[in-house]
Parts: sequence; structure tokens; C-alpha cells
Amino acid sequence: MEQPKRVDWTVIILTCQYKDSVQVFQRELEVRQKREQIPAGTLLLAVEDPEKRVGSGGATLNALLVAAEHLSARAGFTVVTSDVLHSAWILILHMGRDFPFDDCGRAFTCLPMENPEAPVEALVCNLDCLLDIMTYRLGPGSPPGVWVCSTDMLLS
Repeated sequence: MEQPKRVDWTVIILTCQYKDSVQVFQRELEVRQKREQIPAGTLLLAVEDPEKRVGSGGATLNALLVAAEHLSARAGFTVVTSDVLHSAWILILHMGRDFPFDDCGRAFTCLPMENPEAPVEALVCNLDCLLDIMTYRLGPGSPPGVWVCSTDMLLS
């Protein structure tokens, strides 16, 4: 049996510390979906952390709750059910803390590279590299579940 070449994420969630950032990050995810970096059927969510300094564990649990709420509603349930998580591929990306002189966060730092396979020519950010690595290199062949990744790092 041939292994799948990519993961079709059910949900991609980007967590952030501040409510002011949520709309901007949501828009950035939607731009990548329009560029066909993210499949059209993937639910995209930018989610504010429930409290300041909640940490990545608290942000992950909050992101899972929000994903379960949206997937439950999408499936026609009137209450939140964990049943919708059993067959879902969920990617949670944490924006992490703010750094001085880093106005757009590490996720949106432009990198000195290009993606020749991209359907549209655009600047390549760390987020784009993470999406590519998680979707095409690490995730293929994995069962449904949750992947959690920090956007503070560079993967290669």
C-alpha cells in the first residue's frame, strides 16, 4: 500500500497571546488557503490564549476545545462532543511569546528562500516552511490525531 504524499489537515489552529492579533493571523491563514498551500476544506482558526501566560499546555488544551466546538457544529451536533476528534487531523501552531523588535512574530519572519513548487510566487515565511514540513514530510502516513508545533523555531 502506497503511503499518502501529504496530510489533509481537518483543522489548523494558530494560537496567539493577544486578541488584537487574532484577526490578522486568521487572515494570514486564509491567504495561504487561497494560494492553495492549505486545502480548501481545512478549517482555519486563530485563537487567543484564554489567559495571559497560560503556557503552551494551556494554549493547546484551549485550541483543542475550540476545534471540538467548531467540528461539532460542522457535524450538526448541538453540544460539543469529542467524537469529532477521533477522525480528525489537527495541527496546532503556537505563536509563542513576543520578542522585542520583532513586530510580526517569528512565524511571519521572511526567510531568504523561495518555493519553486508554490502555485503563486510570494515571500516565504517560517510559517510556510512549517506547514510544508508538517504536511509533506512529518505527517504523511500518520493516523488521525493532534500535532503541536511552535512557530519560534526553524525546521529543515
